[in-house]
Amino acid sequence: MATISDPGARVSASRPARPPVVPFALWDGGMSAFSSVILTFVFATYVASAVAAEGAVGDEAIQAAQAHGSQVLTTWQSLGAVAVALLAPLLGNLADRGGARNTLLRITTLATVVVVALMPLVALDSDHLMLGAALIALAVVFSELAGVFVNSVLPEISTPADRGRISGTAWAVGYWGSIVCLGIVLVLFVMPGTGLLGITGENGWNYRAIPLFVALWILVGTMPLMLRAPKHPASAPGERWNPWQGYAHIVRRVIRAFKDEPIMLQYLVASAIYRDGLGAVFSIAGVLAANAYGFSFTEIIIFGIAANLVAGVGVFLGGRVDDRVGPRPVIIVGSLGVIVLGLVVLFFSSSLVFWVAGLAICLFVGPVQSASRNLLTRLSQPGRETENFGLYATTGRALGFLGTAAFAATVAISGDTRTGILGIVLVMALGLIAFVPIRLGAAGRAPVRS
Repeated sequence: MATISDPGARVSASRPARPPVVPFALWDGGMSAFSSVILTFVFATYVASAVAAEGAVGDEAIQAAQAHGSQVLTTWQSLGAVAVALLAPLLGNLADRGGARNTLLRITTLATVVVVALMPLVALDSDHLMLGAALIALAVVFSELAGVFVNSVLPEISTPADRGRISGTAWAVGYWGSIVCLGIVLVLFVMPGTGLLGITGENGWNYRAIPLFVALWILVGTMPLMLRAPKHPASAPGERWNPWQGYAHIVRRVIRAFKDEPIMLQYLVASAIYRDGLGAVFSIAGVLAANAYGFSFTEIIIFGIAANLVAGVGVFLGGRVDDRVGPRPVIIVGSLGVIVLGLVVLFFSSSLVFWVAGLAICLFVGPVQSASRNLLTRLSQPGRETENFGLYATTGRALGFLGTAAFAATVAISGDTRTGILGIVLVMALGLIAFVPIRLGAAGRAPVRS
């Protein structure tokens, strides 16, 4: 029998025998409903299209109102991006230095649930456009901040040898959660007409009721990790902390990183560029399907279900490839896949090509995202993971305008929504060009197995 002096006994006493890998994956499965149902395919479309255009008469007036709705929605999301850029590194610093990671994880996750649950207040009335856009932007802020703290859990529940598999599996559970949630929303609320629940479209209630279901979905999926997140000890216990000291520490750390961690800084910038291109793929998918290919609302949801299914398979397999060859090859090959297939969509205008090439793009998006998360954990010094993921979110938001701006610019120049894909391809290419020369060393290769 081991005694207290046995090192093995101390390790087993201080570290849980079974890390909360399943709760980590379930968190992605729960929170993904916000991205897919609220932000991409359903509620944001309701706000920017139906709410914005309510009361408008005539095609020109409706089109102008919807354009205004899109502008208001993106403006509020830009404000949210600024908030994330300012708060993510600060709260990441507090999480690491003060040991408040798990508390902040719970606060931001529950805040996301509460804001989503308030969205039924957005009635089918153009006067409610601002409210809808503000609630969506606020939920984005809380969900992205929560993601900072969840990402920092990854190195605590994995080893370098299995981190790619665990990250990829969790991301796959997120996509598959989106599939199930979108399918339930389609059956219960959208098809046929009012869905099986029979909620009528009067005053938009068949869409306004959806966020209540999504809020419950998020709460159920994220609760296991909120209860079982591993302890995160403070790196500076007992030290007094305030926001100004936090920002001062971040500035000093970034200055030191230019000398001590230049590779990580180069990676943060390069990944921010190509990650924004990846984010734009999903954020404009519904708009592209509707405006360029004439998809109905139901067809958009079906495409979203198929896209998440393919993306889930891709990231599930990609995580295993990551463990075998390392994150660098996965990021390079995945980015090239998105670029090539994006050009296929650009040059061939048929709906069949959009279906095939669009779904094939989804096969590569997830592995790049998952491998990028894994690579940052391998570049981070122990005890600084949460702070680094705060910087990861900040650089992503600082350059978060590139994909959508490039899409909008190419559409404005050509007058054709489909050509907007060229803007995303250019952003992906720019990010890949910035990433390839970075000398990642062992962090980018497959881990050495004992």
